[in-house]
Amino acid sequence: MKYDFTGFYIVATGETEKKAASIFADEIKKRTGTAPEIVTQKKDGCFVRMVIGEKGESEDYSVVHSDSAITITACRLRALIFGAGLFIRKSEIKDGRIILTKNLTGKYSPYMKERGHQLSYTDMNNTYDAWSKEQYRQYFIDLMLFGNNTFESDSGGKGEENKLMKYTRHEAMLLNSITCDELDLDFSVWHPLSKKKTHEETLEEVKASYGGLCRMNVLFPPGGDPGDLQAEDFIDRCVLMKREAQKMFPEVKMFPSAQAPHCYPDWGERFVSKMNELPEEIDAVIYGPNHAMPIDELRRRIDKRYPFRFYPDITHNVRCEVPVHFQQDDWHYALAATLSRESVNPRPTEYRLLHRMTRQYVQGSVSYSEGVNDDLNKFVWSAMDFDPECDLRESIRDYTRAFFCGVDVEKFTDMIFALEKNWIGDPAENPSIDVTFNSFVELEKEHPELKENWRFQLHLFRAYCDKIVRDRRIFELGLIDEAKQYVAVGDVNGAVKALETDFDGEYKAKRAKLFELAQKLFELIGIQLDVEHFGGMAWERGCTLDTIDNPVTDRKWLLDRIKNDPANAEDYFNRNRVDKDEYYFSFAEHGFEVCGKQEGEYYMDFQGDDNFNAELPMCMTKVFDHFNFKTSVAGLTGGDYKLRITYKDRPNDKIIHHKVAINGNVIHDGGQFGGVRDEEFEKKFLADGYQSIVYDIPAEFIDNGCAVLEITEPLDGFEISEFWFTKA
Repeated sequence: MKYDFTGFYIVATGETEKKAASIFADEIKKRTGTAPEIVTQKKDGCFVRMVIGEKGESEDYSVVHSDSAITITACRLRALIFGAGLFIRKSEIKDGRIILTKNLTGKYSPYMKERGHQLSYTDMNNTYDAWSKEQYRQYFIDLMLFGNNTFESDSGGKGEENKLMKYTRHEAMLLNSITCDELDLDFSVWHPLSKKKTHEETLEEVKASYGGLCRMNVLFPPGGDPGDLQAEDFIDRCVLMKREAQKMFPEVKMFPSAQAPHCYPDWGERFVSKMNELPEEIDAVIYGPNHAMPIDELRRRIDKRYPFRFYPDITHNVRCEVPVHFQQDDWHYALAATLSRESVNPRPTEYRLLHRMTRQYVQGSVSYSEGVNDDLNKFVWSAMDFDPECDLRESIRDYTRAFFCGVDVEKFTDMIFALEKNWIGDPAENPSIDVTFNSFVELEKEHPELKENWRFQLHLFRAYCDKIVRDRRIFELGLIDEAKQYVAVGDVNGAVKALETDFDGEYKAKRAKLFELAQKLFELIGIQLDVEHFGGMAWERGCTLDTIDNPVTDRKWLLDRIKNDPANAEDYFNRNRVDKDEYYFSFAEHGFEVCGKQEGEYYMDFQGDDNFNAELPMCMTKVFDHFNFKTSVAGLTGGDYKLRITYKDRPNDKIIHHKVAINGNVIHDGGQFGGVRDEEFEKKFLADGYQSIVYDIPAEFIDNGCAVLEITEPLDGFEISEFWFTKA
């Protein structure tokens, strides 16, 4: 059943109700062009009444809904705003008409205590450093429509500033604390610590930084990332900081994070030991990237008096806590190379899985975000924190109704899901990329007003990126196949000419459109999609225009090699080919699932988006980084074998137990790598910074053609990108 609330007015009597009504009316005006009238007495017509019942800290609210009247009752301002957000999320607004899609009657109570996002004003992010106080305020309100109750800033200290910034970092922190106070949002502050400063210097920093804030509810010092204090010193300093901050904000909470500095292998154990002394100044523990140990282990070992707050990384795609397809880490290298670490990345179903995996351990979350590239993820995550069992499709419908008035809700919801599905598998094998692209282009034609909607333009930009990567990969794979045929008949010049074939006009037009979209997005929301034109900090910080032209095939690598070494052109085209009774594996080319489940928390260090590594063949772009690796190989029926492994060079002369074994038979146990280094192979087939190490495997170590390969190194681990079993 639907309800027509076109032309409704708002009834509000008290100060808090009028504040909520004013925010509600402004949001309706943005969507219809007309603000509802705010009155103190009910009159004829449909209306929404805002009521503060018994004042308190509860965030619960209730709604009573009849055909022409809605009453939202709560204890405080933020909960009334949540109620207004429910109205907006469930309304189809088009041509000034407001049609509620359902009866809203019910009691609403947030599941998680903390529901927020870190939106720090620093030079490192890709958007927020270009914002004004008003833009921050609007984003806070947008998030509150989905039940968000916390904004987290950085400490506003002496960090780097840039030409995009309208304020100093400290000024921005103060201004945002004022906005949080106005909107009844909790204000959390991330404050990194360093052994370069003494305890006393840090306390002076606390006094200088926070004295002018309107409010501070939580102080969050990270243990690492960044951080370099040993665990005992870290907790001691957090205790002193809490005491100092309490002089200004008596109710402030101290939430240190269990993020371990890489320089202390025993940091996690010492952190647990120190926390089990039960310091009363610590109120909770934050769990996030570079964690000292898995969340289930940390929860078992830290006293339950300390609740956990999650610090999920919903902004990054590679080289991060939750990479794309984090269960398999199989994001295709062509997409990873071009879209890189901070591209526009709606990942609703993945983050629903992450939420389900972690929610039983935590009392809430404040996400890590570096810009609006993760905009959809923030709203989905906030919706799940409010109600973990919320329907994911309905949450994206809410996002659509709230921010894309007049658009076909079901169609656009499918388009968001489609963007996530675009990243499944090889883009050359994923025709849904074309369908998604066409849907976005057609929708913009149907709704010209979307040219001024930054959220639509953001996702349109992503659809263009995916389409460009797919088209280029298909085109280049065809060129490589053609060039290979020339090489097979000894015509290297023909191969070079084929590989140098230029893109057609249609492709170039799409590539030029990307810049136009980036320029529009910079004007609308300040996102910096390259370094040169829009002031991005670095290519890795969401500057997709600086990475979109990175290699997606071996075209460039092959062209460089056969031009410089035409006599061995065929070797380069056949670099990875082996006989039937041999075996080759690449983490990038073959998918990690082939190796089977690995023990512990490994890291996949993607290399293909770094412009300085363009000389890499694509098969080397994913580097497995861990303390152990195990996989099974079969079909090795050729007698004695050679095992060749491509390691990333990370010299460490303290390593004494780098162990390589075949079916339990040790072929090396000693210093780093061992084996025999093949520098001729490196020069011909690898890039700088990698080593090719060869080990002998006698036939008796292979069991009926089967080999279980195990590599372990307990001190520093190892990094490998590929390996071969070839006949000796």
